[in-house]
Parts: sequence; C-alpha cells; structure tokens
Amino acid sequence: MTTLTEEMRACPVCEARFAVTAVSSCGSHGADSDFRPHFWGMDPTENYVHSCVECGFSGYGQDFLDGCSETVIRKIRKFLSPRTRDLQRVNAPFFRYEFMALIYEWEDRPSLEVGDSFLKASWVARSRSNREKERLYQREAVRRFEEALEIGECEEQETRAVVSYLVGDLHRRLNRRRRAETWFHRARDEFELLGPPAEENLAWLGDQIRRQLEAPADLID
Repeated sequence: MTTLTEEMRACPVCEARFAVTAVSSCGSHGADSDFRPHFWGMDPTENYVHSCVECGFSGYGQDFLDGCSETVIRKIRKFLSPRTRDLQRVNAPFFRYEFMALIYEWEDRPSLEVGDSFLKASWVARSRSNREKERLYQREAVRRFEEALEIGECEEQETRAVVSYLVGDLHRRLNRRRRAETWFHRARDEFELLGPPAEENLAWLGDQIRRQLEAPADLID
C-alpha cells in the first residue's frame, strides 16, 4: 500500500520554505505497456516531484539539496516563474514533471533523464484523464528517447533494447502506426543481440515486443 508523509523543502532558487506530501512507501503489480506501474492503493507518482509555487523550481528531493547554477536560475525566473499559476491547479500535478524536465534540459542532463521526466508527466496526465497533456508529454518524451539512442547515450545492449521498445510503444500510443512498427522491429533486433544472462533476465521484453507486433495492447501481461 502507498503511504505518504509530510516533509519540508527549501527552494534553492528563491529560498522559500514549504511543506510537501512525499512518498514513504508503495508497492506495485504489473504495468501499462509504456511501463507506468500499477500500484497497490493510490498512485504515488505525482508525489515524487515537488515544486516551489513562488518561482517554479521543481525536482525530486535530492534536486532541492543539489540546487542549480546561476544560468539555470535565470532561465527558471524567465520561463517558469511567470507560469507558477499552473503549479497551483489542483487537477494538474503533471506540471511539476514538465517543469522538472525543462530544468533538466537546461542543466544539460542526459536525454534519457529528460525523456523519463516527460514520460512520467504523461503518466500523471493519464491518471488525471487529461488526454491532451498526455499526448503532448508523450511527444516530448519520444523525441528525447530517440535522441538518446542516436547520440549513443544507451551504451548497454539491454538499455538499447528497452528504450527502442519504449519508443515504439509511445509512437503506437500516438497513433503513429508505421513508426511504431519500425521501432518494435528495431527493438526485436536489439533484443536478439542480447546474450546470456541478459536474454533470460529480459525474456519478458522479448515476449512484449512480439505481442505488440502481433496484437498491440496497453498492458504488459
């Protein structure tokens, strides 16, 4: 079951202090086809990331401790501070992940990290039944994941197989059927290059790739 706790955050940009609801424990069972977990009890995803409603700084708990450079702070104040009203919308916690993704991009973090932030933003938008935002974040995520593969961020064969599959599934969810099929075939090729024990450990991925090529579904069986 998901349990939450109250914690304090100190904004590294404007020094505001505020209370947040953080995740203390959770458990999951199964997932959607784009890896969104199914949790026992409430979905805690939106509670992993927090935002300062004064300036717009957003991130995980560690990000609040690490802070950011003056260059990034200037961008936060220019592009995010005018949008802090978005963070106060009760039914729109996905903006926290969007703001974090933009900050990660300004920090020149790996495309995989930026893409993962947009992907999780799409999960939160789905949980809030906001299809428009879900699709927007899926488009942003898939672009970063493709970039990560193109520039060689995915050094491990296992990572290339998983990310190629995820790119295919995001294209499928965006109704880009030809692109999806192309990427599922690429994911299958990457999977077939795996050797033991990775092939055994990722047997579920091979099954899922075949399933999405033959009878696409929104769940991982």
